Amino acid sequence: MRILIYDMGSYTCNDMLFWLKRAGHVCQTVYYHFPDKFQDDFFCERFSGYLKDGDFDVVLSVNFFPLVARLCHEYHVKYLSWCYDSPMEERLSDYFSYETNYIFLFDRAEVLQYQACGYGNVYHLPLAVNTERLDALRFDRRQIAACTTDISFVGHIYDSPLETLLCSADEYTRGYVEGILQAQLRIYGYYILDELITDELLERINASFRKIGQTSLSLNHRGLSYAIAAQITHLERSFLLEQMGELFRTFFYTSRPCTLASVISKGPLKYADEMPCVFRHSRLNLNPTLKCIQSGIPLRALDIMGAGGALLSNYQPELAEYFENEKEVILYESMEDALAKADFYLKHDDLRRAIARNGHEKVKRDFTWQERIDTMFHIAQTVDARHPYVIQGAVI
Repeated sequence: MRILIYDMGSYTCNDMLFWLKRAGHVCQTVYYHFPDKFQDDFFCERFSGYLKDGDFDVVLSVNFFPLVARLCHEYHVKYLSWCYDSPMEERLSDYFSYETNYIFLFDRAEVLQYQACGYGNVYHLPLAVNTERLDALRFDRRQIAACTTDISFVGHIYDSPLETLLCSADEYTRGYVEGILQAQLRIYGYYILDELITDELLERINASFRKIGQTSLSLNHRGLSYAIAAQITHLERSFLLEQMGELFRTFFYTSRPCTLASVISKGPLKYADEMPCVFRHSRLNLNPTLKCIQSGIPLRALDIMGAGGALLSNYQPELAEYFENEKEVILYESMEDALAKADFYLKHDDLRRAIARNGHEKVKRDFTWQERIDTMFHIAQTVDARHPYVIQGAVI
């Protein structure tokens, strides 16, 4: 099969290319960084040339790009996109209805929301990890010594626009938002914000904008939900890291300024070779998921297990579905539970090591790129008599 790949610098595109080429596909990659992913005449002209002259069977990308979707629709080429970002930016859904789209998301709850809106071309597909590449990595003593620690977290604290959005709101509105924020902060495995954000609440906030002359600003349900979820993530990660740092040797890897006093700030990591060393040689790896990822398994969790690290994660429905708690992963259901489980497994190294081994074996077996690519192509029905495609030993 001839495949045109668009890449804007995603973490996982090289792994995808590796498995596509191993399967015998002919791949051509277009690298380009959008200044504006909704309007770019230069890109459209160049990409149109590839679609007109390349005789490609399918276009493939990591994450969904609206201009690629529009051009594939114009030239009647199927466009497969597999997203590791969640939730997707709201404006992207304006481009979902093209019949040439096949959009794959890792969060089942988000997929169901889009399908309920009539987008039958949005599918659930958990992410994958290339354990073959990760298992082959070797680290010297200096690298290992630099990242060996009790607890590690790789990510960001997150900034939220919530305070700015509520700056002109009345006391009742601010109190209501704080109430639903605190409720969601304490609940794991169920997303209640969508039920508690009412039209009346949105109107009160938008009315407060109009009172101060902000007539062009209007907040919708999704925007407020994300702002609250980002604020919850900020509070949760800050508290968790501060408490872990007070009790255990805790490394925090981030590209942003760190104001947390009790952790050891280590700066950013290179995804391909530095991050796996941290995951493999940290005794426990934290995964406090962005709160608005309602059910799915984020890429960080799979990367941790794929590198051979022990995963300590908040409860996520799909993590609990695909993995056995305290055998393949360690799931916590509150901040207190996270601290207690960290303490327990740092004192029981044999159990911690067994969980890391079992988690690695599970993702090596069940979260492979080969299986995920097979599934995408099967769903998109890119097979015809000239290009038979093998799925689990059967030619379809």
